[in-house]
Amino acid sequence: MSDCGCDKAKANIYELLRGELCAEESAPIREHLEHCADCQGEESVCARLTDAVRRACEEEREGAAPADLRDAILRGLPV
Repeated sequence: MSDCGCDKAKANIYELLRGELCAEESAPIREHLEHCADCQGEESVCARLTDAVRRACEEEREGAAPADLRDAILRGLPV
């Protein structure tokens, strides 16, 4: 069974989103993402997670965790 590009795309999505791949490495992944709905969905989830982590880190530097993150953590703690 040959890979249609999904394995490589999914393995490198975070690096692609962070701009860590050179043009030669990113081009085939970007091309694959244009035509693969499954990988587009994976990219969307990864982009949202990356953005959420980036925002949380920025807010942490400002001195406080975001309220929704803080609430989620507190809900997960045993009473």
